[in-house]
Amino acid sequence: MASFGAILKQNVGTVVLACALSASLGLNVYQGLKQRGAFAPPTGVQPGATFPTQFSVLDENGNPAAFSFAADVRPTVLYVLSPLCGWCKRNEGNIKALVTEAGARFHFVGLSTEPKNLKEYVAQNHAPFPVYLVSSQDEVQRLHLGGTPQTIVVNSRGKVQKAWQGAYAEDIQSEIEKYFGVKLPGLQDAITAVDETPKIAVPAN
Repeated sequence: MASFGAILKQNVGTVVLACALSASLGLNVYQGLKQRGAFAPPTGVQPGATFPTQFSVLDENGNPAAFSFAADVRPTVLYVLSPLCGWCKRNEGNIKALVTEAGARFHFVGLSTEPKNLKEYVAQNHAPFPVYLVSSQDEVQRLHLGGTPQTIVVNSRGKVQKAWQGAYAEDIQSEIEKYFGVKLPGLQDAITAVDETPKIAVPAN
């Protein structure tokens, strides 16, 4: 009976060929998916980009509404969120503090990228500003609003002046504090932010 080493030696060419074919197939699949954007990381809005000065949105009940940057002489801060986004939840203390401190100088508007739980989110006053729903996922992608939270400063002509993608932690918090001239409390604790189940006190024996 031939030894394992001898069998492997006789078939090493076949093994190498099979590995090469597998690698080639994997590369082709990867390139195909990459071209379709499957591996493309979400990119947020960049400074210098331009929004339409008016575009259609929906209110929390799904009714059509109109939004215009030109309606206010103050710069508009678009806070892009999702009602079920954990990082948005952790960032609530920061965005509320930002509105309190800078609300006289900037017009704050929320844009939700997801309809689920939006009505409840608005009713529970998670955001101290009006919140609208982007009309479709195609529109979300067209406006580069996929990642949440995002904070975007836009002038009355729709031009993006500043933009930050992510919750206000570390460098982002410092940049936002410096830009708006405010002091923020930082991110809420993950457990406190997510766990809102009412606690029942149990009397001690």
